[in-house]
Amino acid sequence: MNAPQKQNTRAAVKKISPQEFAEQFAAIIPQVKSVLPAHVTFEKFERVVRLAVRKNPDLLTCSPASLFMACIQAASDGLLPDGREGAIVSRWSSKKSCNEASWMPMVAGLMKLARNSGDIASISSQVVFEGEHFRVVLGDEERIEHERDLGKTGGKIVAAYAVARLKDGSDPIREIMSWGQIEKIRNTNKKWEWGPWKAWEDEMARKTVIRRLAKRLPMSTDKEGERLRSAIERIDSLVDISANVDAPQIAADDEFAAAAHGVEPQQIAAPDLIGRLAQMQSLEQVQDIEPQVSHAIQEADKRGDSDTANALDAALQSALSRTSTAKEEVPA
Repeated sequence: MNAPQKQNTRAAVKKISPQEFAEQFAAIIPQVKSVLPAHVTFEKFERVVRLAVRKNPDLLTCSPASLFMACIQAASDGLLPDGREGAIVSRWSSKKSCNEASWMPMVAGLMKLARNSGDIASISSQVVFEGEHFRVVLGDEERIEHERDLGKTGGKIVAAYAVARLKDGSDPIREIMSWGQIEKIRNTNKKWEWGPWKAWEDEMARKTVIRRLAKRLPMSTDKEGERLRSAIERIDSLVDISANVDAPQIAADDEFAAAAHGVEPQQIAAPDLIGRLAQMQSLEQVQDIEPQVSHAIQEADKRGDSDTANALDAALQSALSRTSTAKEEVPA
């Protein structure tokens, strides 16, 4: 007798287009604006959200309520869902039988919040790969020695650490965890093999040690301190997430991160891109150039050139809308 076939219980979810998402996003604009901190402009936040959705189309299969709630949570934390400060990831919800979106703060975002919290001058975190020089000196003059060869980055993680320096000039606060300690926390999630731990093992290891360090840090009681506490609580909730975390990093955090991740920035002239977008007649042409435009927007944002970033984003949105409409009007 043949074994009974296992039925697919996943509900069919209508995938919306990026243009439809942008139209529906308009409904939560007042709520997003009400929670964004002053140093994050709504225009930049909206632009990064749209870019994140275009780069991770799985998000468009999530329930709209969960996707827009993830956007609001990111805004409330004062972080950008750019794959660096944080990411919006999709996960399968067995309880609701559909994909749901979740907001996931990341290491760069946590460090940004810690720096903004009032008492912390700087905070850093790294993983230690097997074969790297790593030495912890204890006693009256504690310190951490860690040497890395960028040409050999990667491999088996053996430890992770975080260091915070306070504005009052007191001794740095350090937290060090062996891989065994990190693994014990990871294993509290029975589905870790399909979640963030599988896709971002080094990222999750760094967040684990930062979370432990944060419990020893002075936190102000103002809004910025509350943002940091909220972000840490969201990390705690990740142990229950089984996520489809194919959310690409949109921009490297710094030169070290760029080298470690193999990021090779392209130099694109914004006026040329805007002109080419205006002349394109097919959606396929726009989609082919979209990665270059997105990179140019990111570079403009990093330079603080919001005028160029806004112009590029507007040109891209116009081209996508125009060519999508033209494609729909072509008879079958």
